[in-house]
Amino acid sequence: MSLSRRSLLVAAGAAAPLLLARPALAAPPDLSTPEGWLSWISAHRAGLSLRLDDGRGGRLSHRADVARPLASAVKVLHLAAYADAVAAGRLDPREQVRVGDWERYYVPTDGGAHPAALRHLGVPLAETGLHAADPEQRVALDDVVAVMILFSDSAAPDLLRDRLGAEAVIAAGAARGWPEADVRSLCAEYLFVVLPETAPPAGLPVPARREWGFALERRHRDEPALRQEVLRRLQAGVPGYPAQLAWASTTAAGSADRLAAAHRALSAEGGIARTHLERPLAGSLPPGVSGIGIKGGSLPGVLTSGISVRRADGTLGWGALLAHGDISAEQLSTGDPGLPLLLAIEDPGWRDRLATALGG
Repeated sequence: MSLSRRSLLVAAGAAAPLLLARPALAAPPDLSTPEGWLSWISAHRAGLSLRLDDGRGGRLSHRADVARPLASAVKVLHLAAYADAVAAGRLDPREQVRVGDWERYYVPTDGGAHPAALRHLGVPLAETGLHAADPEQRVALDDVVAVMILFSDSAAPDLLRDRLGAEAVIAAGAARGWPEADVRSLCAEYLFVVLPETAPPAGLPVPARREWGFALERRHRDEPALRQEVLRRLQAGVPGYPAQLAWASTTAAGSADRLAAAHRALSAEGGIARTHLERPLAGSLPPGVSGIGIKGGSLPGVLTSGISVRRADGTLGWGALLAHGDISAEQLSTGDPGLPLLLAIEDPGWRDRLATALGG
């Protein structure tokens, strides 16, 4: 089974060509293929955390309690908090959100996720191609949440957290097996690398870094001049990949155990959160599968994913994978961390091969 970045399809990996000459350097594993993941995992066991349960007695765990960078996989927490707020009547999914207010949290370091989200919602783009042409245009709050999952828009989770409070996001995680989640401002974390002078001192404890970030986010939200400076800096260029790798290692972290628990809980409870998580793959489900909820993420040197698999027979598979370390920029752009998870949940034979790659 091969998992593209947008859909799940059953397929075999392509055969490697014959080598007519010895290469100077071996090609890095192709993380868009099953065999590539097995190769990477076998060589980087210390950089991988994995937790999965196929719902039928098959389980696999490897360094599952180690905290690693989460990247956009953390957005499942914001989705859970949104679902709780809707259920309690604190948020109305039909509320019309001013696009300009949403974009106050947007730092254009997302590989085009936000512009893609706007296009999906029928919002015309400005000439720069980064922001809405008309900041006064309105979209439904539930549509903002939808593109947080569909396209991994990174302004949406900060909009939600700022409205609900970090405590509500942390409480939503705790209610689903993820206590004391590392909830930060994504906006601020991106600003730390774009505007290095705004970054907190190295080694600052996470709670203090989080508060530092919330204060910086408020400045970005409320000061148009700061948002303009961010655009100017981005046009001038950002630090190279080695510096980005060091930065990514300091971003919000969590364990595969807790990320997997959240996906299991959200799938089991159903409702609006499960609907959003399952929507991206609703049109490409394997036989016997009723829904696949998935949310992945990537940062320099980081590929992550959480998943749930609901089956027509009533069983539920779930898991999480966090890879951190020797991942190149090219591997980052093509790698799909949901692929090994889905295969290991649905194919016992492939799960055995994965266990072997992990040293089991």
